[in-house]
Amino acid sequence: MGLATAAPLEAFAVDGLVPRRRVAARSMDEVAEAIRGANEAGEAIVIWGGGTRISIGDPPARYDVALDLSELRGIVDHEPGDLTATVRAGTTLAELAAALAPHGQRWPVEVAHPERATVPPTVASAAGGPSRYRYLHVRDWIIGARAVLGDGTITHAGGRVVKNATGYDLTRLYSGSYGTLCALVEVTLKLAPVPERTLTLRTEMPDPGYAYFSARELVATHLPLDALAVVMGAPAADLGAATWTGLFVRLAGADAAVRRLRADLEERLPFEEVTAPDVWERIAALPADADTSVRASLPASGRLETYPGSAVWYPGLETIHVLDEQNEDQLSAFRVLVEQRGGAVVIERAPLELKRALGAWGTPRLPAAVARGLKARFDPRAVLAPGRMPFS
Repeated sequence: MGLATAAPLEAFAVDGLVPRRRVAARSMDEVAEAIRGANEAGEAIVIWGGGTRISIGDPPARYDVALDLSELRGIVDHEPGDLTATVRAGTTLAELAAALAPHGQRWPVEVAHPERATVPPTVASAAGGPSRYRYLHVRDWIIGARAVLGDGTITHAGGRVVKNATGYDLTRLYSGSYGTLCALVEVTLKLAPVPERTLTLRTEMPDPGYAYFSARELVATHLPLDALAVVMGAPAADLGAATWTGLFVRLAGADAAVRRLRADLEERLPFEEVTAPDVWERIAALPADADTSVRASLPASGRLETYPGSAVWYPGLETIHVLDEQNEDQLSAFRVLVEQRGGAVVIERAPLELKRALGAWGTPRLPAAVARGLKARFDPRAVLAPGRMPFS
């Protein structure tokens, strides 16, 4: 293990806080050594992968060490017959995809900037994207993990085959912990076959309200769609929607099945084919690239009476990423409205003063005693990203 000097420490700032040093770990033992040393010294660590979701969370209460896992990379094991693969912490989604493609396989998780996003931090941050419509949560596609706890203890949960479910709940717990419970150094993934054909369709919507009802009708059909998104405002125009509201649908599977689905959809709405190969990558990246990105999750029956100017909404998932700039009063009122409906609002990207004033997470959904108990069990001296999540 060594201290990296190539990148300035400012490149590892989080919400304006710059670490005193950066440690580049190249093995699981080096990760454990770094965390153990910080635990003994009473230092605070923020774990870094590709940095694509490092802005999510409250500002750190303390920040001494940037633990960079980008050099701990590579595929440890791939069993094509079992549809499983085990990868290290610094492996990007693009690297994983390139290694699996010759075998006709993929990890069906779609996030912003796969060339930079790394696999275990994608799990730890519960990253979402268009693929969730069909493939659900990222935690549903992990079956095992090696992790380093806050005192430097190396742990193992789950297994390397799908039928081995030992410790499966623990791997699910890690997903969405945002580096506050452990450092994921290795994960074992479930894989899926690459579909024979993939097709994207788009239809113009006269306004967001019309798009809402049209998308709702598509979800209610229970057709096996691969992805569904409504893009509003300037981002829709950038993606070719002349009306500033576009409904995008992705179909995937056997060629005959895709052709039948397309015919069914075109009987319902005037779809046209989108030939740009990167359209879903661009949709997935919109929240990550916006100066302001607020993620609202609503119950299945929830609906907003007013719609933002720029946003990405994933029907069926009931998640909308609002990309408009908002002041404190507007955002506070929006959070109150969504929480009253049984939903949640997370400020993912925003000016620091706004995050400090309102908090990134809103009303905690996990009871305080449970959250504190988990933190005490996994990270007793609050070494890992203290303050980034409620009760962390």
